Amino acid sequence: MLSTENMGGVVVTPNQLSEMQADDYILHAGDGVLNKVVVEKTRMPLDPQAHYQGLNFALAPDGTIYAVQHTIISKSTDGGRTWEHLNRDPSAFGFNGWLLQANNHGQLINVSQQDEESPITVWLSDDEGQTWEQTSEIDVTPFQKTVAGSSLTRLSTGTLLLPIKRRDDPFYEGTNPTYVFASDDDGHTFSNRFFLSDYGNEVNIAELFPGRLLAVVRYQPGPPDQPHTNKTVFLTDSVDNGATWTNLRQLTSVHGQCHGAAVGLSNNRAVVAYDHRYPRELGSGRAMVSDNDGESWSDEVYYLCHGHVAGFPRHMSLDGEEILTFIGSCYGDVSKWENATGNSHFCIIRWRPV
Repeated sequence: MLSTENMGGVVVTPNQLSEMQADDYILHAGDGVLNKVVVEKTRMPLDPQAHYQGLNFALAPDGTIYAVQHTIISKSTDGGRTWEHLNRDPSAFGFNGWLLQANNHGQLINVSQQDEESPITVWLSDDEGQTWEQTSEIDVTPFQKTVAGSSLTRLSTGTLLLPIKRRDDPFYEGTNPTYVFASDDDGHTFSNRFFLSDYGNEVNIAELFPGRLLAVVRYQPGPPDQPHTNKTVFLTDSVDNGATWTNLRQLTSVHGQCHGAAVGLSNNRAVVAYDHRYPRELGSGRAMVSDNDGESWSDEVYYLCHGHVAGFPRHMSLDGEEILTFIGSCYGDVSKWENATGNSHFCIIRWRPV
């Protein structure tokens, strides 16, 4: 497989990344050369409770875009050019965070779970999150412990897909499989479930084009027999709206490149961005490009953002050419996960592969 360390034949430095973070360009490494690519960055207001790992990016059927931090939901009705910032504290509704999407009618959906042994509930809002009504509780029988996934995806058919991970076994014992739960009634119920993969976590599902799905999976089977596959990104495909998944394969080769998300572009192009965690001074969000729907990947990389922790990406493309990437990062003391809360700076990058 292609090595994802020093891609494009370039060794990038922390200074190059931090300068990029402060300016309106991203970096592209390819053929041994590092180039600046001018982009449009929209820096979002600092959310005092947001964490760079907790974000949502949803496109409603009428073209409204929602970029979700924690207590701030930013809304755009002009393709992401301008934004209105709505105060929406999830704790006011008994939620510990957001897992948002818009259904075919433009209602917002939130999936809520308090902990691994708590029920997973589904809520709908007709007023952009000012009020919420519970519509259902997802039946995960016979599972005892579960984790609702990182994504809630609406397909072009209107079907909603929600990855849910079974966690009945300790994390490094057993396969801890991930399933995809599907709703065909605008999120009122999620009555169908389909197996996605063993060892899967933090799954983001993208519809590259109607009829072709790509799931980006944090694959973590645990030590010690496969250290090269521990905490990396894997991909898997579906051509039947998530009912079956095939061709599970490894994308990243570096430990700590493990959380990613995809977007489909025209002419069978796909982009997957992922976080790079170690060493911390190289913490960044990076993106790879495929010209054949994710079957193979070019030896090049785009550096999208930088921080001591950084790079949980979410994407959308409005025209099949240009990408909007919502992404965050944090500088400073990141020795504890919670230190990034309230210190995570998000931006939306408007860019396209060169």
